[in-house]
Amino acid sequence: MKTKISAFQLFSAIVMVPYGTAVIYFMTPKAKQDAWISMLIYILAGIILQLIYVELWKKYPKDTIVTYMPKIFGKVIGYTLSVIYIIYFAYEAARATRDISELILIAVMPRMSMYIIGILFMSTVIYGTYTGIENLSRVCCIFLILFVFLFVMKWIFLLSTPDALKFYNLKPVLEKGILPVIKEGWPLITFPYGESIVLAMLYPSVTESSRVRKAAVLATIILGILLTVNAIMFISVLGLNFATTSLFPFLQIFRIMKIGEAFNRLGILAILYMLIGGFIKVSFFMYGSMLGISQLIKLDNTKNLALPLGIAVFITSLLIASDYPQHIYIGQETLKYILLPLAVIIPAIALIVYYLKALLKKIMKYI
Repeated sequence: MKTKISAFQLFSAIVMVPYGTAVIYFMTPKAKQDAWISMLIYILAGIILQLIYVELWKKYPKDTIVTYMPKIFGKVIGYTLSVIYIIYFAYEAARATRDISELILIAVMPRMSMYIIGILFMSTVIYGTYTGIENLSRVCCIFLILFVFLFVMKWIFLLSTPDALKFYNLKPVLEKGILPVIKEGWPLITFPYGESIVLAMLYPSVTESSRVRKAAVLATIILGILLTVNAIMFISVLGLNFATTSLFPFLQIFRIMKIGEAFNRLGILAILYMLIGGFIKVSFFMYGSMLGISQLIKLDNTKNLALPLGIAVFITSLLIASDYPQHIYIGQETLKYILLPLAVIIPAIALIVYYLKALLKKIMKYI
């Protein structure tokens, strides 16, 4: 049965999936107080990536990355790349699962076993992916609206909290010029913007196909703006040193906020905020892997893969790092060099190869 989602549901997913864990951390710490400028600049790179993904899909409107890679590169290289993308989607789901498990373990239940936390969290993800992408997309739309509302309220609460916002922490602006900011910000191409490649798996399911490009580009701009303002908030509230060294700066922001005299402990709201974002991210990446596997082995019912893949993702989340610092190090220093070819280089080469093959066919007609 063919799945169907709307253009707005695709828009919501492109915003929420990368935002799910990107909101937790202070991104591009090497750019220092200019991190927000770096985030703003690389919105353009995110838009270019979306245009590449959409253009590839338009050449093969009934295919996903997994099915059009063999058509572009041939069976050997193409199917190899398809398997790599399936593994990548599952691995990203495992990383996000570890993010959420560590968050709960460190910030909420330090005496709880990570095994129990991971099992409970993954159970909800398995159920979500089993119900199908249509239901996940509807949930994503609802939570996008909720997240935007909370985003606005968060700034209102900060403005009403005495001495919470210190915008002078953002100075000096561009102390060493624009080039260092651009240089230090390049990993943003892979995370968060490159992660939207998993949503390219959903393009054939969009009923309003003519609106896919517009939805993808607009979602990237909104995502970039949200994360830019988020970086400004981290620096202005926590200061550069605390923002870059804190495990969960987003959680610290909520602990600083106060709403009158009665509500001055809002950490639980931040936990729920991040749990929902993590659930959406893990669910969509796991579904991307499930869909890829079913297309590769020609399995009719994708939902049957939810349980076995969920178990594999959970086990992987425990094995990918011995502790949380190592997990963060892999994400910040190592993974970007793996994601760069997957999110940027391979799709760009695929589009170039398609055009070269099309040009060659035209030339052969005249010979």
